Amino acid sequence: MRMNRLIISALLALFIMAPASDAQTATFPVGNGPEGVATDGANVFVANQFSNTVTKLSASNGAVVGTYTVGHRPVALAFDGASIWVANYLSNNVMKLDTSGAVVGTYAVGEGPGGLLATNGNIWVANRNSDTVTKLRASDGMTLGTYEVGTRPISMTTDGEHIYVTNNNSDTVTKLNESNGVVAGTFPVGDGPFGIAFDGGSLWVANFGSNDVMKLSPAGMVTGTYKTGDGPLSAVFSQGVVYVVNNGGDSVTKLNASDGANLGSLTVGRSPIGLVVSGSTVWVTNSGHNTVTKR
Repeated sequence: MRMNRLIISALLALFIMAPASDAQTATFPVGNGPEGVATDGANVFVANQFSNTVTKLSASNGAVVGTYTVGHRPVALAFDGASIWVANYLSNNVMKLDTSGAVVGTYAVGEGPGGLLATNGNIWVANRNSDTVTKLRASDGMTLGTYEVGTRPISMTTDGEHIYVTNNNSDTVTKLNESNGVVAGTFPVGDGPFGIAFDGGSLWVANFGSNDVMKLSPAGMVTGTYKTGDGPLSAVFSQGVVYVVNNGGDSVTKLNASDGANLGSLTVGRSPIGLVVSGSTVWVTNSGHNTVTKR
């Protein structure tokens, strides 16, 4: 009987750690506590916050191309068109890597960097413990400004002229002029806003504590509120669809960006956090499984 239990345990371990797939889904092991994820089109990069590494996977088949040591507690990634940027939460810095994993530079920012946005030749960093965002020049990492926002800024998006920042403990979104960081507005949203996306006309804010997403105009007017799964975190817009990761529901909700209609959900791994969409392919980091799921 004991031998049977050992065999079953071994089989379960193999099932969890080995790449698994069906016609629509594939799951691949990465490092410990995967959170941030980004893609350059050909590859997918995953920040493993408890391994202090970044894993590079082939986007075509999920094969590990490389694993690179970075700073302490990497939690966020961004691709600027040429390089990968890593936010190291406990190192209070960001690293710039080339796509082969070589470190190009390391740059000090605020305390607890946890969100990244690459836009218009610059990198924006949300400093969770400083209640600020830092603007860096992508070409050389030079600091161009540091600007106060709300309490515990998490995620950012842009409409091309403004940066929008979710303030997790203020239940607000701060709107900054991209050129100079001047505050252009502060908008109340739901409980514990986390992810934010821009669909070309409206903002979508994932409210972790409210289990919903809000659709806002760029002026901050709420035009809709839509239920998701349990604990919505990351939000991404792609090809007319808003994707929202549900951390407590082990799923991704799909909403029609035009009217918020629920288009169904995707089942992923345990405790998903990060999300990137490339074409019609969705990649999700599963922090509770130490895996990434491709849908």
